Amino acid sequence: MATAEVTLVIPAYNAVGFLPRVLPAALAAAKGRRVLVVDPGSSDGTAELARSLGAEVLSLGHRAGPALARNRGVETVTTEVVLFIDSDCLPHPDIVERVERAFSDDDALVSLTGSYDDTPPEQNFASLYMNLRHHFVHQKARREGASFWAGLGAVRTRVFRDVGGFDAVQFPAPMVEDIELGVRMRPRGRTALDPTLHVTHLKRWTLPGVIRADIFNRAVPWGRMILRTGELPNDLNLAVSQRIAAGLAPFALLGIVGAPLAFALGFHVAGGALLVPLVASLLMHAPMLRFFRRAQGSAFAVGAYCFHQVHLTYSAVTMAVLVLERALRSAPPVT
Repeated sequence: MATAEVTLVIPAYNAVGFLPRVLPAALAAAKGRRVLVVDPGSSDGTAELARSLGAEVLSLGHRAGPALARNRGVETVTTEVVLFIDSDCLPHPDIVERVERAFSDDDALVSLTGSYDDTPPEQNFASLYMNLRHHFVHQKARREGASFWAGLGAVRTRVFRDVGGFDAVQFPAPMVEDIELGVRMRPRGRTALDPTLHVTHLKRWTLPGVIRADIFNRAVPWGRMILRTGELPNDLNLAVSQRIAAGLAPFALLGIVGAPLAFALGFHVAGGALLVPLVASLLMHAPMLRFFRRAQGSAFAVGAYCFHQVHLTYSAVTMAVLVLERALRSAPPVT
């Protein structure tokens, strides 16, 4: 059986802070295979640095998002498979060989996705929460019919072109362009997840950045895509368990704040009632809490659980607002 050779495509905008670590690792993992950096209008010397580190570079000459950058990169690809890696993701040494083997062994495979590992170098709370949450969710996600993720995601080049690549018009900035592409690829063959295929995420998050990204780069475009297509997979953040957890989240937060106060004031019945959704939420999140505790200790696990309830609450509120917005737009005018 012929080897399904891989080309690495890395969109990189103003990435000089990451490339000195990422590109040597990518070139080492590639073992002579082509590594293409696509620069969509950087202003910090990203293209020059990438060339000096040994990568091939395609400069678009204008500002663009990662969807268009990846599309332009694939236009130059001649291999059977394209492996996308984000410029802030440090690839593990085995990823290229494993991707080639997976596609070589299965002609029906059209996409293969990996995940962040559980050792993020940035140790502030926001970075640990985002990276460990991503890792945990992908370890529990379904292996077949999987969502696509372009931080570490491989596609069969022919299928990518057949479905039109990433939708750079709908997604001009980093959003859910990879998830939307995965929806279009799914009828073409196997879309799989290998949770042991890893990159290390180098980005340093802040809590305001987490909230902005969760709402405006994820919840809003993903919610609109769901309402438009009706595609609501039982997977990742949209798994049935996560929808139930999102419904419980505001009541769990109320229990965290209100139950101790109610007991302190002698309102034991009210305090007990406030504890019910909190206990239910804690039971649902027990595997995540255990993972957080193993990774970073009990204090982090408690803080991460509390912030996760905030995350679930604003994500659910965002979806509710989108549903209301759609209903108002489709309502007949009042005469």
